[in-house]
Amino acid sequence: MLDAVLARVTEKHDRLASARPLPEASVRSLREDFLVRYSHETTALEGNTLSLHETQVVLEDGITIGGKLLREHLEVTNARDALVWLEAVASSEDPITESTVLRLHEILMQGILGPEAGNYRRVPVRIVGSSHMPPNWTIVPHAMMRFTERLAMGSNGEHPVIFAARAHIEFAGIHPFIDGNGRVSRMLVNLLLMRAGYPPALYLATDRARYLDAIERAQVDGTDEDFIIVTAEAVETMLDRYLQLLELAESADPQFGITH
Repeated sequence: MLDAVLARVTEKHDRLASARPLPEASVRSLREDFLVRYSHETTALEGNTLSLHETQVVLEDGITIGGKLLREHLEVTNARDALVWLEAVASSEDPITESTVLRLHEILMQGILGPEAGNYRRVPVRIVGSSHMPPNWTIVPHAMMRFTERLAMGSNGEHPVIFAARAHIEFAGIHPFIDGNGRVSRMLVNLLLMRAGYPPALYLATDRARYLDAIERAQVDGTDEDFIIVTAEAVETMLDRYLQLLELAESADPQFGITH
């Protein structure tokens, strides 16, 4: 099944890559939609109760939603800000370092964690509902140094989706922060994908149980195929959205589209 999913994702990526650039207005609208959807989905995976529409109101109008926690508002605005920052990092040639990860965490957890935002944990932790035991906090700096060194080495021919998914698994296993590890993991996946020329992955909150089960199997049993499939399908979600825009553009202009 993994080979089939990756083949499908690769084929859609190649179709998109071989097309003429989408109209600027279309790309802009897709990006704006993604900022809202991603901010909603990545925080909803962690229990945020803002709906997609409420998230849009918070991000676009700056309006607070009655009955919702301040933390929930901060989570979605921080996610949006982190994604905008990540776009700039993805388009640069700067290596992904520990400083990159720490800054990403700082943006995501600003106003939520206080001085712990942007700093590794200094306490032992357990992951709720998981059998996986993260390393002692004294090991975290060394583990993160090794982790970012592996990212800097690149995929070495590994499919970009596999490379990104395995980076997520390893990072989540280290669990370097007191909170926000899942959100940072998913951001790192997208940084790696965008640098490889792929669209970002959109993990859906409706797939939360499957997403968590797949991570658990990867960390406890060492079987990562299910999580790679989950990640590939999250990438395919965005590929389909890009290709849908491409098809609309082609239908409006027969000369627009894939070169043969």
